[in-house]
Amino acid sequence: MTPWNRRKFLVTGTGAALTHWVADATPGAAQAQPAERKLGTCGPPPRKNPERQAAAEAFPPLPLPAVPLRRSEPKAEPAPPLMAAKLEYGTTQDWNTDPGDLDYLMRQVRSALGLWYGWKNLNINELVALYQTDKRLKIPALYISGHEAFQFTPPQRDALRQYLLDGGTLFGDACCGRPEFAQSFQTEVRAMFPDRGLDPLELDHPLFRAFYKYSTVNYIDYRNGAKAEYAGPPQMLGMNLGCRTAIVFTPADISCGWDDHTHPSGFRMFPGDAMRLGINLISYVAAMRNLAETQAFTRQIRANPQSPRSQFVLAQLKHQGDWNPDPNSTYQWLRQLAGETALAVSFDLKYVEPTEAKIAPYPFLYLTGFRDPKFSADELAALRRHLQAGGMLFINNCSGYNAFDRAIREMVRGLFPDQKMATLPADHELFRAFAPLNEARDRQSGQPRPVELEAISIRKRAVLIYSKNDMITHLKQLSDPFGNGYDSETCKQLALNLVAYALQH
Repeated sequence: MTPWNRRKFLVTGTGAALTHWVADATPGAAQAQPAERKLGTCGPPPRKNPERQAAAEAFPPLPLPAVPLRRSEPKAEPAPPLMAAKLEYGTTQDWNTDPGDLDYLMRQVRSALGLWYGWKNLNINELVALYQTDKRLKIPALYISGHEAFQFTPPQRDALRQYLLDGGTLFGDACCGRPEFAQSFQTEVRAMFPDRGLDPLELDHPLFRAFYKYSTVNYIDYRNGAKAEYAGPPQMLGMNLGCRTAIVFTPADISCGWDDHTHPSGFRMFPGDAMRLGINLISYVAAMRNLAETQAFTRQIRANPQSPRSQFVLAQLKHQGDWNPDPNSTYQWLRQLAGETALAVSFDLKYVEPTEAKIAPYPFLYLTGFRDPKFSADELAALRRHLQAGGMLFINNCSGYNAFDRAIREMVRGLFPDQKMATLPADHELFRAFAPLNEARDRQSGQPRPVELEAISIRKRAVLIYSKNDMITHLKQLSDPFGNGYDSETCKQLALNLVAYALQH
């Protein structure tokens, strides 16, 4: 059997013929294809690693009675840590449309970043068996690609869902831009997380700046036999779990670009853009890994029942925009209050709906998230009355991204249409309500930076305070490494002063 010739495959465009064959395959047509090709593949086979030859392997044995010297053979390089696994699913080879995609991507990651990561194929039923024995898959990312429609079984969905909650990342690629696969992938995500959705990733998302900075991507789109090439914003979708994007999906083909080939059909990225965004994806997953594992567990704290502390209660508002992205940081806020101040703090964190009856017992309300809270007119009216009656609302932009910032500004306009948020001056009493804040520092650089808090005031009392830069999640000294916010000491001082100011007013 003649082996595949990768260079011939790329030059002659055999992949284009294979793509059309996959789309129109029949049992008879399958028999007419080369024996080396498996159902579903549109890319060339993986590159082979160079074979190693042991030292002195070609030398004849020494004549007796001479005692042969010990041969020192070169040791093979140690296996790299596994970064990703390609998910085997279904009953055909459609899961492996580009057999060499992950292999070539990891080679490029090593060249660009100097980081050597490994990969493997993983059958989805192996994942099921692992979680049914209460074990965890430690590979940071799972990758799924294909052309055809597919459907997971309930045990497979359960295993994937638990893998993601444990800190894993799932990346989906519609090979050749096939809508059948894209629809199935999004349907399966909804089945696993019915209360969440795949939303377009904003340009300030770390995936577009983790290594290469991207604002436009070059696309090739074939429709009705006509070819269109254009540049536009990255068209990728994501779903957040906590402070990270745990599911990423691209409806435009990226895997053929990873495997360094294209076909005259479908919807795809240019290979160079596909590869650079793939490197960004691996960079993002690697950078977020510690945070992902930390967020898999919520460490609650309890008060001593013999000495109840109930003067201050932290009530966090529920909403439709990832309302609780980092519960560990909220508990850390309570821990700081209890340990650093003489305040009587209740450790019973309350999660409340934004209705008048639910929020009435709690003067201090906390709101955070990643996307539009989507409060109704009735909910906004209830919040407005609560603040006018003496309550306070603090809003923290978790990770400091643009989508939440835009949504909050629109929400505040709905709350107080006749007022605008004003920046608190440096001499505002909030900054010395508990301890003077002498200097704030940036989380990423450690350099001094101004504190930017905005507020709505009623009768000289700040009733709504908004931080567009994250000042809560880094209280635990571990947060989104791409986030925009203050260092842990600044966060602690601001959080303590904020509560002290609320209690004083």
